[in-house]
Amino acid sequence: MNIHKLPALLLALVLALGLTMTALAAEEGTGYTDVAGTWSEAYVARVADLIDGRTETTFAPNENITRADLVVALYRLAGSPDLPNDAANPFADVAEDAAYRDAVVWANDNSIVGGRNAETFDPDGSATRQEIAKILNLYAAQAVGKVELVSRVDDLSGFPDAGDVAGWAKSYMNWAVSSEFITGSDGKLDPKGTATRAQIAAILCRYMDDASTGDASADNPRNQDEIGENELLVVSFGTSFNDSRVATIGAVEEAMEKAFPDYSVRRGFTANIIIEHIQRRDGEVIDDVNEALDRAKANGVKNLLVQPTHLMNGYEYGDLVKDLEKRAGDFESVKIGAPLLTDDEDFTKVAQAMVDAAAEYDDGKTAICYMGHGTVAASNAIYAKMQQVLTDGGHTNYFVGTVEAAPTLEDVIKLVQAGKYERVVLRPMMIVAGDHANNDMAGDEEDSWKSAFEVNGFQGRVICEVKGLGELEAIRQLLIDHAKEAKSLGETGIEVEPNPAGLEQPEEENPAVADGTYTVEVESDSSMFRVVKCELTAADGQMTAVLTLSGTGYDQMFAGSKSEAQNASKGFIQYAEDAEGAYTFTVPVAALDTPLQYAAHGVKSGKWFDRTLTFDAASLQAK
Repeated sequence: MNIHKLPALLLALVLALGLTMTALAAEEGTGYTDVAGTWSEAYVARVADLIDGRTETTFAPNENITRADLVVALYRLAGSPDLPNDAANPFADVAEDAAYRDAVVWANDNSIVGGRNAETFDPDGSATRQEIAKILNLYAAQAVGKVELVSRVDDLSGFPDAGDVAGWAKSYMNWAVSSEFITGSDGKLDPKGTATRAQIAAILCRYMDDASTGDASADNPRNQDEIGENELLVVSFGTSFNDSRVATIGAVEEAMEKAFPDYSVRRGFTANIIIEHIQRRDGEVIDDVNEALDRAKANGVKNLLVQPTHLMNGYEYGDLVKDLEKRAGDFESVKIGAPLLTDDEDFTKVAQAMVDAAAEYDDGKTAICYMGHGTVAASNAIYAKMQQVLTDGGHTNYFVGTVEAAPTLEDVIKLVQAGKYERVVLRPMMIVAGDHANNDMAGDEEDSWKSAFEVNGFQGRVICEVKGLGELEAIRQLLIDHAKEAKSLGETGIEVEPNPAGLEQPEEENPAVADGTYTVEVESDSSMFRVVKCELTAADGQMTAVLTLSGTGYDQMFAGSKSEAQNASKGFIQYAEDAEGAYTFTVPVAALDTPLQYAAHGVKSGKWFDRTLTFDAASLQAK
C-alpha cells in the first residue's frame, strides 16, 4: 500500500493556522458550560476546530474519547486531505454517510488507526492510553515523513506501573511520556485505561506546541559518511527550533562549505537534550561532539578543523577543547578556530552587525535591546564589553542584557526608562533564535522581556525581532575568518574555562574513601548544570556531597531519573543558599568515577531534567 503522507510544508501551515485560530478561540472562551473554569477550558478552546462538542453548550469533558472522534481530530489536524478516488471503506460498521467516514478511511489507509478486525472499526468504542500513544506516534511520524518515532531516553521505567505496558506499546508509550504528551495521573500511567475528551484535548495541544517550530526536513544534519581526509566540524550548542536552526546554524555551515571547498563540512551539537528532542519529534539524527569525532575517525579523516559557533571562550568552548585534546591522537592534525567574540576587532565587527540588523528601527526614539544568555563564568564580561563598544560607537540607544546573569533585565529596563524612549525593539544576542528568544524574550509569560517592558510603560510599543545572529552575513563571515585563522590545540592563546590543560588520569580501581571531608571535582553531562564547587563527606561507609551550582536555574534535585522524580512523593532535595547567594544541594553519592543519575527541577520551566554527574576520585583532596 502506498502511504499517503502529509507533506511537511503543509503540516507547518496547518499547525500555524491551527495555533492562531485556537489561540483566538481560547481568548474568546469555549461557550461550553461544562468546562468553564476547569483545568481543561483553555485546551478545549484550542481544539474547537478539531473536536466537536456534544451540543452547542456542552463538551462532555469527562466522557471517554471515541475512536471516531479521535481519528476525526487527527484528520482535521492534517488539513482534511482529499482521499484517493479508489479509497474504499472496508468497515461494515462505518456508514458511507457517517460524518467520520473519510477520517476513518484516511486513518486506515495510512496505517495510523486500523480496525478491530478487517470488517469492524468500532467507531463508538474507546481507545486505551497505550493505543492512543501508538496512534499519535504514527500520525506524528508520517507528518514528518517517517514510519515511527522513538525516544533515546528511557522515561517509561520511572513509573510504578511501567510493567503494565504491553510489549508492543513500550516504545510508543516511552515516546509519548518523553515528549510529555502523556503525563500520567496520580503518579501512574494506567496504560490500559482510557482517556477522556478533555485529556485528549490536552494531549493534542501539547503535540501542536511541540510540532510548531518549522519543517525539520529543510535542515541538513550533516551526519553523512564518505567525508574524505579533510573535515571542517562546525560545533554549536544547537536548537530544537527547526526554522531557526536552518536560518542560523545551517546558514553558517553552508557558508563554511563555500569558503572551504577542499573540506567536508559536518555538524556536532554540544546539547544532548536538544539532540534527543529533535530525534524524538522529527526523526532527525544529529551527532553530538563525540559522535562526530567517532564518525570522523571511522571515515579516515586526517586533518580535522573545528570551528565553534559559541559567542565566547566560556564553559562550552573549554569543554570542546578538552574533548579535542582527548581525541587528538585520532588525527594527523587538529586545529580549532576562535569563538565569535575573542579580540577587540571581533567586538567592533559584531557591534556593527547588530546595529545594521536593527537599522530600520534606529530613529533616535527607539531603544534597541539585545538579550544574551549570560553565564557565571568570567567570560560573561563580553556583555558589558559589547555595551561599552556600542556606547563608544555613538549607539547610545542600544542596550545589552542577559537572561541568566548581568546585566539583568531590570538593569536594561532602568536604562531604557531613563532615556525616555517611545518604543522598544528586542532581539537575541545569540547565534540562534531558539527557546530563550521565543519564550524568555518574546513570550507572553509575565516574566518574559516583552511582558516586563509592557508593564513598565511600553504597552503595545514592544517589537520582537526573533532572529538569531547566525542569520547575519557579517557574523557568518567572521566565523569563516576565525576558521581560516585556526590554530593547533595548545597554540590558540585563548584561556578557557574550565582549563583543559593537563593529561587525563589513568583509570584506577575505585578505592574506599576514608572517613573525612574532601574537595572533589564533578563532571556534569550538561553545560546547563555546572558544578563549580563540591565538598564530599565520607562517614560510616556512606558518602554525601554539597554541590555548588554555577547558577540559580534549578531549585530541587532528586537522586534518580526525571521520570522517577515526576512520580515521587518524597526524596526531593531543596536548594540552600551559601554566603555568596549561590545555590547548593546536598546529595547522596553512591560511588566515585561512576556516572550517577540525578534529576534537576528547572525554576522557569517547572520541569524535571535528567542530569548525570561523575565524581572524580583522582581529584579528592582532604580538607
